[in-house]
Amino acid sequence: SKNFFKKQRLRSTSRPYFPDGVTHDNRHTEPFPIYINRAQGSKKWSVDEIELIDYWSGHGALLLGHSPPEIVEAVTQQMPRGTHYGACHALEVEWGGLVQELIPSAERIRFVNSGTEATLMAIRLARMHTGKNKFLKFAGHFHGWHDSVILGVNPPFETPVPGIPESVIDTTVICPPNDIDAVEKQLKSDPDIACVILEPTGGAFGTIPTNGEFLRQLRQITQDHGVILIFDEVISGFRVSPGGAQGYYNITPDLTTLAKILAGGLPGGAVAGKEELLNLISIKASKSNSRGQRMPHPGTFNANPLSAAAGIAMLRQVKTGVPHEKVNRSAKMLREGLVDVIDQHKLDWAVYGEFSGVKFLIGHGVDGLRAADFDPYNWEPHH
Repeated sequence: SKNFFKKQRLRSTSRPYFPDGVTHDNRHTEPFPIYINRAQGSKKWSVDEIELIDYWSGHGALLLGHSPPEIVEAVTQQMPRGTHYGACHALEVEWGGLVQELIPSAERIRFVNSGTEATLMAIRLARMHTGKNKFLKFAGHFHGWHDSVILGVNPPFETPVPGIPESVIDTTVICPPNDIDAVEKQLKSDPDIACVILEPTGGAFGTIPTNGEFLRQLRQITQDHGVILIFDEVISGFRVSPGGAQGYYNITPDLTTLAKILAGGLPGGAVAGKEELLNLISIKASKSNSRGQRMPHPGTFNANPLSAAAGIAMLRQVKTGVPHEKVNRSAKMLREGLVDVIDQHKLDWAVYGEFSGVKFLIGHGVDGLRAADFDPYNWEPHH
């Protein structure tokens, strides 16, 4: 089509450079990817100047929409001052202070460059602290793409991921989501589990929803068994509430992983949590812990000034709570409107979600069930 000429041309041009011509699995679409030229607010424009409403929000990294003036100004002012000092700087201190102020579990913080790096660090800290090797995760919960956590993300959940050694697979325990009895059984029967990690709003930001009752049960049972609890708030952090899901539900994990909104739409991540756990990174840790060890952690772009400047501007807005009221209200209005349309046409579809999430289920398979009556907590897929 003439309207998509530039997309077709870019697809052909990109294929010799990238596998499938894309740089992210989710961007592989047929007959060609969506190529964006610019974005502002809730809109983005393709290279063919087709205007699109953006519900993807930068994989969840954008709370204020595209190019909010506060972030643009902060980055523009910082750019000529330097993007990589290779040294400590005042911006990282202010950024860390805002994280500690907002996130209840953040006694200490370490900046990294992505959510994947954050979960990698959190699990390693838990193993070091407990002296145990395994960790427990839930089917359908995403924690990045490093070897341990990529297992059990997509159905069929038991299918192994190529390229991961059996020795790594053996250290990953996968439980059904929201099944506290299964968790308790695993923790009772396996003394080698160091930590439990989950998305506290449910897998894929509530595609497989969870709730505060399950989180409270999980907090209690991990404490009872001396197991570290990790909230992966890469998506929910600063989105559900200024204090993330843990602030909303008033449940404090031992460790928290953060990214996305943390850096205002630029690359950046962090691990926050108990002082005794984060201080295992300290060069003084080898003198103060029983094993005489510390966890090394370099990282070329950790807390780089550009991401720090954007993160500070973002978290100042987060502190007000105003963005959350707006996005939650908009998402609720959208969900309710879609449900009305679905029921008017008597489709076996459903739209659900909490906070700013909007989830579609095409073909729920339950005869006579109206979209308005759909309960994601009590629905099971029909095969």
